[in-house]
Amino acid sequence: MLPHLPRWWQLTEKIAVGAWRGLRRQGGITGREPRSASCSQLTFFVTSPCSHTKGPAEPEQCRQRNAKPLKEWTLVVSPFGQLKVRLPCHVTVCPLDPHEYPNADRVFVTVSGQNTHRGADLDSVHVKYDEAQKEMAILSNDMDSTASVDVRIPVKFDLDIKTSGNGCVKIEKIECESCRIETEKGTSILQSVKSQNIDIQAKGGKIISLGTLQGNANIQVSQESSVDIEKLQGSSVNISTKDGSLKTRYLYAQSSFMSSAAGDILLGNVHGTTILQTKTGNITVDSSEGFLKASTHQGEIDIYTLSQEGEVDLKSQNGSITVRVPATLEAHLHLSGNKVDVSPELQLQEIQNVSREGHVMVTGHLNQRKEKEKRIKADTQNGTVHVKSQTWFQSVKLKAPF
Repeated sequence: MLPHLPRWWQLTEKIAVGAWRGLRRQGGITGREPRSASCSQLTFFVTSPCSHTKGPAEPEQCRQRNAKPLKEWTLVVSPFGQLKVRLPCHVTVCPLDPHEYPNADRVFVTVSGQNTHRGADLDSVHVKYDEAQKEMAILSNDMDSTASVDVRIPVKFDLDIKTSGNGCVKIEKIECESCRIETEKGTSILQSVKSQNIDIQAKGGKIISLGTLQGNANIQVSQESSVDIEKLQGSSVNISTKDGSLKTRYLYAQSSFMSSAAGDILLGNVHGTTILQTKTGNITVDSSEGFLKASTHQGEIDIYTLSQEGEVDLKSQNGSITVRVPATLEAHLHLSGNKVDVSPELQLQEIQNVSREGHVMVTGHLNQRKEKEKRIKADTQNGTVHVKSQTWFQSVKLKAPF
C-alpha cells in the first residue's frame, strides 16, 4: 500500500521539525524588519525548496547561496488589498507580524542576489502601490533570474503571482479571498495557506504544500510536474498532472476530481466524493470514506474502503485491482476479471460465480445483506481482482500491542 507516500511524509516531518528548530534558534519571525532578515532567510530556509539552506527537497535551480540584500522598499498600503507579481526570478511571500503592525498597513520588499554590479537590473524592478485599486505591484522583465524578491504583506492579502523561467514561488501563512500562482519551470511551495479560491498553474516545476492548504483548489500542471500536498481541505478540488505524480496525505472535500495522463495517484485518507483517473499510472488510496470512483487503462488500483456509506467503483483495462475492507463491513460485491480472489476470512453470502471465455464475474454480499448497503464494484478486463481483509491498524501501518 502506498509505497512512495511514507517516504514523502517522513521527509515532510523532517522539514517541519528542522524549520521549527531553526526558528527557535533565531528567535522566531515576529518583529523582524527586512533590513535585519528577509522572509526567505527566516521562514523558508528549511521549509521551502527555494530556501537558502540546502535540503533534500530543494531543486537545484532554486538554491540561493551567499545572497545579499541589494535594494529595499517600504510602502504604506490599505489592508485587504492585492499583491501582483510579474518577475523572472524567485519570489517569497510571508505575513507581517499582526502584533507589530495591527493596522495591516505596510508592505516590505527586498531584492537579494549574488551580483552587486548589475544596477540596471535593479532599476528595471518597478515597485508601486495603487491606492484606488488597492494593488501592490512588483514588476520586471529583465532583472537577474538568479535573484530573489522577498515580500512581507498583511496576512489577509490576495495574491496574483506569476514567475517565468526557473523562478520559484514560496508562500507561507497567508489568508485571502483569491490565490493565483503561475510558474514555468520553478517550484511552488505553499505552507498553511487559506484562501476562498486557489488557482495554481505550472508548466514544469513541482507544487508542494506543507501544513494545510484550505480552499476551493484548481491545480493544473503539465510536462513532468508533480503535486505533493500534505493536507487539502475545501468544498471543491480539481487537480490534474500530465507525467508527474499526484500525492496527498489528507483530503477533506465535498467533491474532488484528480487526473493524470501518465503519473501515479497516491492518496492517504480521503473523505467525500472522489473521482480519480489516470491512463497509464497506478492509483493507491490508503483509506476512503465516501463515494470513490477510480479508473486507469494500464495501471493497477489498490484501495482500502472502511466506511459503510458511499459506493466504490473501480475499473482498469489491463491492471489488477486490490480492494481492502474491514472484515465486518457489510456490502454488495460485483467483481469481474481474468481471476477473482476473495480472502477466505471474509464471509460471502448468496455468491454467484459466472465464467465465460476466460473471464470471471463474481457477485455476492459481504456479511449480512441489508436493504441499503454499500456497493463495491471492481472490473478489470485483463487483470486479477483481489478482495482482502484489512484492519485499521494495518491501514496506518501500525501493529497492535500484545
